[in-house]
Amino acid sequence: MSTVPALPQPLQGLKVVELSHLIAGPYCCQLLAEEGAEVIKVEPPHGELSRSRDPMRPSEKGNVSAHYGALNRGKKSIALDLKNLEGMRVFRSLLESADVFVTNMRAAALGRLGIHPHALREAFPRLVVVSISGFGIDNAGEYADRAGLAMVAEAMSGTTGLTRDHSGNPVWCGFALGDVLAGMTAHSAILLALRNQERHGVGRLVDLGLVECTLPMVSVALARVQIADAAFSAFAGSNDFHGVPYGAFPAKDGYVNIGVNRDDFWHRLCAAMGRAELGLDERYATYVERAKRQSEVHAITEEFTRQHTRAEITEKLGEFDVPVAGILSMAEVIEDGYLKQRGALREVNDGLGGTLTLPADPTGFEPAPDSSRIPQLGEHRHALLSEGLGLCDDEIVKLEQTGAFGACNPQ
Repeated sequence: MSTVPALPQPLQGLKVVELSHLIAGPYCCQLLAEEGAEVIKVEPPHGELSRSRDPMRPSEKGNVSAHYGALNRGKKSIALDLKNLEGMRVFRSLLESADVFVTNMRAAALGRLGIHPHALREAFPRLVVVSISGFGIDNAGEYADRAGLAMVAEAMSGTTGLTRDHSGNPVWCGFALGDVLAGMTAHSAILLALRNQERHGVGRLVDLGLVECTLPMVSVALARVQIADAAFSAFAGSNDFHGVPYGAFPAKDGYVNIGVNRDDFWHRLCAAMGRAELGLDERYATYVERAKRQSEVHAITEEFTRQHTRAEITEKLGEFDVPVAGILSMAEVIEDGYLKQRGALREVNDGLGGTLTLPADPTGFEPAPDSSRIPQLGEHRHALLSEGLGLCDDEIVKLEQTGAFGACNPQ
């Protein structure tokens, strides 16, 4: 039997320097690491911000933060004091041989260090420089260098305005949607920029703001508001034309999501609830009529869902091909059989003798063999400086003595 030789990871040979914290930049670079890139995470002497965020898992060797562990596997960590002359020299030396630089630090702060993204583009013409910020570097007007969080971007992009309860009140989605979308956008932009780097030897400044990265989530809603007249918009419902009933409904043991975005789904739902006659009732037969009577439709649906468990509702509605799913807790997600079967979760070494179950790279490529471990602060310093930059032990000791790694780095 012939065997197909194993292919190298898609990004094998790519060198990425990361200077970022929290979610957007780290998530982007974690994807690159899983896909084979060497990702060098440059951290301040005390470690990246999320290293100290609770909850923490303690051990005899140290602590690991859930926040940091979720977004930094497969990277090589070096701690540098970039306010120190020698620390900055090491940083710039790392950039000289890098293909990509990713940051989500504020441009003004980078400018004070002499490494503003525009300055790096001039100094390293081949380098792909990726800046992720709240509102972007260029053409940001009054928003330039303003503090930005995912929830700010979600508000300004309109996504929060579309995340409503059944009464139509906006509700924050509960997770960093804008950050993850920015990380995914940065990942895509890097792959595109690398094509030009490969073919033409040129780099690029990728200037991403969280708001525009979140904006594609509302593409359909933007089109609808421009086309629907005032009379029709009055029936948009609490979820902006997605359907009625549509959203979360209470069950005996939690909540379920039910999506009736077509009139035939309403007929099927009525049959599944044992009330087939409502599917033919003129008051509810069409979306517009149901939208006029949302509170009535929600009450009918809740009367049914409250009598059953999530599993029972899923089974009953599944028999009639109505879109439905039980709303899982995080603990249930970890144990979900479907996700395990799909390979959507992977076990990660926390670097301290424990493990974490986390989302796998959804592209489906085999993860790089060294991408399952969360790095300890500064643990790759010697290898990066000796093997990567060709420094001898005495030179590394001298750098330490000059404060290049900061006073707090234990490595």
